[in-house]
Amino acid sequence: MPSHDVAVLRNHLVDRLWESGRICTEPVAEAFRVVPRHVFLPGVQPATAYADEVIATKWQPDGQPISSSSQPAIMAMMLEQLQVRPGQRVLEIGAGTGYNAALLAHLVGPSGAVTTLDIDQDLVDQARHHLDDAGFARVEVVRADGAGGWAANGPYDRIILTVGAQDLVPAWLDQLVAGGRLVLPLSLRGAQWSVAFERTGEHLVSTSLVGCGFMPLRGALATPDSVQRLGDEPGVLLRLGGERAVDTAAMYAALRQPGAVVGSGVSATRAEVIGGLGLWLTFHEPDAGHLSARGAAVSRRLVPDLFALPGLSVTPVLVGQRALAALVRPDPAGRSQDQDQLAVQLFGVDEDDLVRRLVAQVRAWDEAGRPSTDECRITAQLRGRFDDVQAQIVLDTPSARLYVDWSAAG
Repeated sequence: MPSHDVAVLRNHLVDRLWESGRICTEPVAEAFRVVPRHVFLPGVQPATAYADEVIATKWQPDGQPISSSSQPAIMAMMLEQLQVRPGQRVLEIGAGTGYNAALLAHLVGPSGAVTTLDIDQDLVDQARHHLDDAGFARVEVVRADGAGGWAANGPYDRIILTVGAQDLVPAWLDQLVAGGRLVLPLSLRGAQWSVAFERTGEHLVSTSLVGCGFMPLRGALATPDSVQRLGDEPGVLLRLGGERAVDTAAMYAALRQPGAVVGSGVSATRAEVIGGLGLWLTFHEPDAGHLSARGAAVSRRLVPDLFALPGLSVTPVLVGQRALAALVRPDPAGRSQDQDQLAVQLFGVDEDDLVRRLVAQVRAWDEAGRPSTDECRITAQLRGRFDDVQAQIVLDTPSARLYVDWSAAG
C-alpha cells in the first residue's frame, strides 16, 4: 500500500481515538500519528493494523493467545494515565511487538530512554527487529522476568505493564523515582483495572482507574488462570479471582436453571455500572466475578446480556458453591442506553442468599452516592512496609496491602 494511504489510515485511527476520549493530549496523538503500527505487524493488512482492535501474535499449543498488539484505544488510555514527558526514563514490562515501546520512545524524545522487556527470547527478538525497522533503534530490549523489573537501567520516572498482574512487587517500587508513576492492569476478584499509581515515600497512591483487559503475566508472578470455561462448548466464561476454584460443571448446569428476577429499585446507566457499581463489587464482595458469552455462545442465551455488544454478552455475578446470582435488566426488550432498572437473578438452587447479597450491594452503592472510579483512591503498601492506615476497604495481595477509599460522590 502506498505510504500516503497508510498515513490516511493512521490519521483516521487517531481521529477516532480523539473522538472517543481515549486520546486527550496532543503529545499522545502525535505519537500515534508518527509511529507506524503496521511495521510492527508484518503480514497483517494495513487496514487491519489501523483498526481499533487487539491483534494476537503468539499462541500456546492449545490455541490460547499469550502475546498481542493491544487495542489502540487501551494503549492510548494507559499512555494518558502514564503522563510521559520528554527526557524521562521509562521501563515497559511486556515488549510484545515493540509498538508500545516505540510510542514511548517518541514521547520521551532523543533525550529520554526506554527499556522494554519480555520473558520470551523470540518476543525480544521480534520487538528488536520491528523497532529497528521503524527507526527506534535507541530503545533497549532485554529478556527478563517482569517480576524483577530491570534495575540496570533504573531508576525510572515511569514504569508501565502491558500485561495483567494480580500483585504489586517491591522491585517496581524500588526502581521508581520519588514522585514517579507506575501504570499497570491490576486484576482483582475477576475484574481488571488499569491503575495509575504515583510513588509517595515508600507507598503507591492511585491517581486514576479505568477498566481494561490484558493477558496475564507469566514467570514468577504467574497465577492460576482466572478465566474458567463453563460447559463443553467454547464461549461461556466465568472470570474470578485467581485463587478461587469452582465446580465448572455445576455452574454450567446452574445456568440452565434460571430463577425469579428480584428488582433492586435502582436504575443506572451502562457507564455507571461499568465504572461505579462494578468497582464497588470488586472491593466489597470476595465472591464477585464476571460471566460472559462470546461468539456462537451468545445465541444460546445462557448468559444474561446486561451489556450486549456484537458477539459478546457480559454481566457481574456473585458466585456460590453450585449457583450464582447475576445482575440483569428486568425488561431487556425495553432497555435504553441512558437509564435502566437493575435486578438480580439466581441461576441454580439453594443459594438464595447470593441474591440478597447482590441486591444489598446495589442499594449500598446507590445510597453511598454512586461512587465511581473517579472517586476511588487506592494506597498500596508493600510487605514489610505497612503503616496503620484507616480505610473503608483493606485488601491483601501476596506482596502488598491495598487501602481503598471513596471520596464523597453525588
